[in-house]
Amino acid sequence: MNAKSGPSRIEMQARDSPLGLSFKNTVQLLTSFLEVVIHTIICIRQVYPPNTFTRRRAHGVAVYQSRHPEVRSYIGRVVNALRQEMERGTLRRVTVLIHDVESRAPMERFIIDFGYMGLEGLDGPQRDAKIQGAPDEKGLSLMLRGFLIRLAALDGQLLDNPGDTSFAIILETKDDIEPETPNGGSTAPWVPALAGDTLNTSSAINGHHEPLLSVRAVETGVIDLRMVVQECTAKTGTEVLELDP
Repeated sequence: MNAKSGPSRIEMQARDSPLGLSFKNTVQLLTSFLEVVIHTIICIRQVYPPNTFTRRRAHGVAVYQSRHPEVRSYIGRVVNALRQEMERGTLRRVTVLIHDVESRAPMERFIIDFGYMGLEGLDGPQRDAKIQGAPDEKGLSLMLRGFLIRLAALDGQLLDNPGDTSFAIILETKDDIEPETPNGGSTAPWVPALAGDTLNTSSAINGHHEPLLSVRAVETGVIDLRMVVQECTAKTGTEVLELDP
């Protein structure tokens, strides 16, 4: 039997591997998860007063959601735009930046990196098909539960932010691809980020960079994500650490 091309990564899974979530369902679950994560970050880091949040449960873990309609609308619109980039496989990094209100100096960066596997074999209707070897909904929920537990515990490991803070959400795409305009609208929700707002180790002075604290990784085999946190020099007042060669 002749074949024009070799099997994709997904086709190479063992034949007895169970069928898991489809690419489309994985994106949907991760999209709602990102919304929960963003709300929880701005709550536990006290960007707004605690009484402006309500407690919810997601994946069996206590999480938080802002009560303020404008905050909820902003996060909802941003997450919808992130979903479109995940569907395209272009979303590389999302950063929730906590910054000082007056000086806009970065205090903390919550950085989520994305990786994609085997998307070249998932075009059109195949994105709705269950993927062999991928986690099912229960399995992915357990992974996300572990992530949220670790995120909640992280608050006790970070220094308090001095003064009043606000937040911004920064999107980075593969190869600097321009983000799509959500729902075919004429105005995109994005503006160019300031250079100092993003994590850029190549521009660190004399090979130095603020340290990164690993939070959690979620590996679905289709879309993988990993979060790290960076406490910035403007907050800690300490010298940055030298990067390993």
